[in-house]
Amino acid sequence: MKKILYVEDEPVNAFVVKKMLQKQYEVDIVYDGLSCLQMFQKNNYDLVLMDINLGEEHNNGGDVVQKLRSLPNGKSVKVIAVTAFANPNDKHLFISQGFDEYLAKPIEDSVLIAMIKALIK
Repeated sequence: MKKILYVEDEPVNAFVVKKMLQKQYEVDIVYDGLSCLQMFQKNNYDLVLMDINLGEEHNNGGDVVQKLRSLPNGKSVKVIAVTAFANPNDKHLFISQGFDEYLAKPIEDSVLIAMIKALIK
């Protein structure tokens, strides 16, 4: 079963997404950037879902993905920005920060699953 790491500071959002995915994927949840980097180094993930606003002043999802990309296996893992930022220009910003794809909240399960399947075949 493919493994996904979901980085989300809101427990309710994390719970809902885990429920959406748990029949098809093994999902680990962490609530901050430091925990993300630690878990990523301990496990072999196929994909990372990264919230952008993690509630940390100097460690948002964009900062965390850049640190993640510098880790062993960090360059090759697929990372999706999952965010409330829904401006049409936001996707280009997140892709330039090192994300592979972008998904605006609220998340539709069919859209999320299709995006994951396209990235990790």
